[in-house]
Parts: sequence; C-alpha cells; structure tokens
Amino acid sequence: MTHQHTSPTFMKLTVFFSSMLLLGLTQGCVDLRAIQDFANISAESAEYTSLIENYVDFPQRQKRYQPANQHARLDAMSQERMTRKTALLLRHEIIEEYMEALGQLAADEIVDTSKEIAQLTTTLESQVGTNSAETKAFGKIAGILTKAISDGWRKRQLQKLIGQSNDPLQTILKSLKQIEANGFAGDDQNEQLAIHTYYRTKIAQSNDPAGIAALMEWKELRVSALADHTKTIQTYAALIDKISEGHQKLYDERKDLAKAELVKQITQSVKELKDLLKTIKKI
Repeated sequence: MTHQHTSPTFMKLTVFFSSMLLLGLTQGCVDLRAIQDFANISAESAEYTSLIENYVDFPQRQKRYQPANQHARLDAMSQERMTRKTALLLRHEIIEEYMEALGQLAADEIVDTSKEIAQLTTTLESQVGTNSAETKAFGKIAGILTKAISDGWRKRQLQKLIGQSNDPLQTILKSLKQIEANGFAGDDQNEQLAIHTYYRTKIAQSNDPAGIAALMEWKELRVSALADHTKTIQTYAALIDKISEGHQKLYDERKDLAKAELVKQITQSVKELKDLLKTIKKI
C-alpha cells in the first residue's frame, strides 16, 4: 500500500483558503435585505417634514383667531420659528443621510451621499435651539459618514458603522421626538382653545340662524383638521420610536447581523414602520 503524505505547506494553504471561504460566507455573501429595507423606510420617514412646516406656520394661522393688537407678537413668534426651521430640518436630514449610508453598505455598495456633510454640521452648530450634546452627536455621525465616503466603506464595515453611530443617532432621534411630539403638541392645545373661544364669541354675537349654522360648520372643519394634525404628531412619535428600537436591535446584535432572530425582528420593524408611514400619509 502506498501512503500519501500531506506536506505542511499544503496544509497551511488549505487552512488559509478555508478561512477565506468562511470569511466570504460570513461577510460577503450574507443576505442583509432586511437591513436594507429598514434603512430605506427609515430614510423615507425622515423625509416627512410637514410637521415642521405646520410648526412654522402656526403664528400666522393664529392671526385669524386673535385680535389685531396681538398680531405683532405673532409676527415676532413667526420670525423666531423661521430662524429655527433650518435646525429642525437638519435633524431629519442627518437621519436620512445616515440611513442611506446604512442601506448602501447593507447592499454592499460604496457609501456615496450627495449632500455636503461638513456643511450640514457647520449649519447645525450655528442654529438656535441646538443643545451641545445634540451638536456633538450630529458632528460624530457626520464624521463617520465622511470617513465612510473617503475610505470607500463596503459591507464589511457595516458592523463598524452601526457600532460607532448608535449612541449619537439615538441622541438625535430622542431630541427629534421631544421637539415634534411634545413641543408641537403644545401648539395644538393652544390652537384648540383659540378655535373654541373664537367661534363661541362669534356665535354669541350673531342673531342670524344661517350665519350661526355656517360658523358651526367652519368650527367643525377647523376642529377636525386639528384633530388630524394631533394624530399625525402622535403617529410620527411612534414612528421615531420604531426607528430607534430597530437600530438598537442592530447595535445589540451587530456581531451577527445575519442571525435569524434579528432578521425576523427587523423584518417586523419594517412592516410596522411602513404601516405607520402609510397612516401618516392618509391623515
């Protein structure tokens, strides 16, 4: 019988190529479509900025309910909110930028964001109403994305992107929710009071049944529109929570992004996000 001896060099090469094959299977060939879907719907959600437009328009809407001697105050409020508008929009924009990068890496594409990250950072730092923690969070994400672009990050850097970005992203998401869910809700409460006071006074002053009926119809329309706006605020707050929870799951399991349970959870998050966004667009 002839014995064949395997050389040490051959053994080393076998181990090397086996390791490379395993690395390819665990990193290059992993199906990360659930993460792509999560990133895409999160980026689309960040594009929804109607609540900010309504926030900025609030003082002008109030003029219909307030006497002329209050209009100067409302004009000053309007100017202040216009000043804050850019900072509010930038919170949405950095979330959108990040999610686009996340989706590109999950699809094994080189990160290529079209907007100027450095300019966004400079702009945010100069805006009124931005706290230092949030400014640092924005700058950190901007720095990570800038490096991802300059270094040509691909799928193998996905774990790094998620690991480095989770804390600052959570800071920005929390701030956005507080501003839009809590701050904007105060406007709705004030507007509801103004509507009821305005129409109650007008109806009490009228002796015309047809005019009173018309006023009642207008009041119902205003109240209904306001109720829809309040529902939108509440729904968008839930949507931000879902993005936050979904990314936290990715962070917690970042060392095994193909884990079956994680894929199941992220797929469910995608479904819930789509449902929430669809609800908002129907309101």
